[in-house]
Amino acid sequence: MKIDRVKVKNFKSLRDVDLTLSNLTLLSGVNSSGKSSFIQSLLLLNKNLDSIMKVSYYQMMKKLLPDNQTILQEFDIVNSNTFISMKDIGNYKDILYQDSYNENIDVNIYNIYNYFKVSFNSTLKLSLIHSELKGGKGYNLFFKDFQYICTDRISPQINFPLSEEHIENNLIGIYGEYTAHYIAENKNKKLLIKNLKHKKSKTNQLLENTSLWLNEISENIDIDVTVNPSQNNVTLTYSYIYENGKTNKYNSLNVGFGITYVLPIIVAILKSKPDDLLIIENPESHLHPAGQAKIAELCAIASSCGVQIIVETHSDHFLNAIRVATKKEILKPEDSSIYYFRKDMDELETKIDKINIDKYGNIDNYPKGFFDEWDNKLDELLGL
Repeated sequence: MKIDRVKVKNFKSLRDVDLTLSNLTLLSGVNSSGKSSFIQSLLLLNKNLDSIMKVSYYQMMKKLLPDNQTILQEFDIVNSNTFISMKDIGNYKDILYQDSYNENIDVNIYNIYNYFKVSFNSTLKLSLIHSELKGGKGYNLFFKDFQYICTDRISPQINFPLSEEHIENNLIGIYGEYTAHYIAENKNKKLLIKNLKHKKSKTNQLLENTSLWLNEISENIDIDVTVNPSQNNVTLTYSYIYENGKTNKYNSLNVGFGITYVLPIIVAILKSKPDDLLIIENPESHLHPAGQAKIAELCAIASSCGVQIIVETHSDHFLNAIRVATKKEILKPEDSSIYYFRKDMDELETKIDKINIDKYGNIDNYPKGFFDEWDNKLDELLGL
């Protein structure tokens, strides 16, 4: 089931935030305003699910067996060593809100059926887990094929790594590092969402549609992948189609950087299915404006078909493409949510403004700093 709402307390600059999520949720704002921290709060739950389940089981058994000290002592040993893993983020001093005064960090997620709360203290020890499960299939954040694509994606290279484990779990890696391997193993696989089929595609197979959506970034490009088992890697090559055929094949080092950088995003969306959760950081990186808009259109189509997507973006082209998709009725106004993260000069905590798009593509709120640099510079040019 999709996540309808997220509450975070005392995590980095997120003193107390409460956001409603839609099928497509855009996180915008200046650098270091809390957007990535919000995403990290969700990744905390995903990465620590095993520990969370251990403590949850321990708490349940304490209620069921209050007088059985032998069994509870065993659970106490397990619980005493159950800490939240903060790998790649830092220690508790790095992640606690500065003025929290040793309060717990809370991350709560909700949907129409369920409520799930995780709380951990200043030593990062899990101190409370509470959940109410009334139905549904559980949260898409905990699906084995939940896909997160970070902003620091794998760069062009001659060969790319293999991972049977990732491919079997329908994953391409958080850096997109297994994208080439995924394409090689699933190139003839049919898209699970028919609306994601490119208008020029003759089939609904992954490889053809990946190439055609990539054509929206760089015209007439074609991709090919070859697995090299003896070398434990995959070769990814590109060629260009012209009137008399195709050019030679070029490795990714010899075509535009943005082509390889955006490839994981295209594949992640094309392989998705309804109710999946996909988190993407900065999909616009290394793309020209028209390419940014096309990736936004692809996100809009997937979201309209039930995929839940959270996007962190600094691109006004991405935002405007979502507005156009709403006006064209690809998306309904209620299918998207936009949040502007900011920090006031005299405060430590993140403040968040909610912005809505109506059915005509209009925006109801333009807080200061929200994609206004074009207007600011135009005013300077006009001497206003």
